[in-house]
Amino acid sequence: MERLESSEIEAGIYTWSMEDDRLYGDTAVAALFGLDPLQTVRGLPLASYMERVHLDDRPGLAALIAKAVRDGRPHNAEYRVRNAHGEFEFVMSSGRCFHGPDGTPAIYSGIIYPLQKLN
Repeated sequence: MERLESSEIEAGIYTWSMEDDRLYGDTAVAALFGLDPLQTVRGLPLASYMERVHLDDRPGLAALIAKAVRDGRPHNAEYRVRNAHGEFEFVMSSGRCFHGPDGTPAIYSGIIYPLQKLN
């Protein structure tokens, strides 16, 4: 894989409330995933985001999320998402699942930012 670096677009912050399966993202997250900013801020199901991930990257990302939910350890992932123009862009995300007092996964929070290929 080619070496990547961060682009000029700002990073976005997200929080996934696992109990009601609502992933809340800021307007930068909406822009990266080509989603409506108002709906993104109000929360969408995780599936709405996963549908925007490149088909080849979905299985690996889903496995990484499942592992992070199980073990509560931070994750880092690089994958492609479809933007509002229908083009795929590389992004990097870092996040962590937080468990409630009874050990049940509760909140998954993180940051995502665009990556740009170096020439």
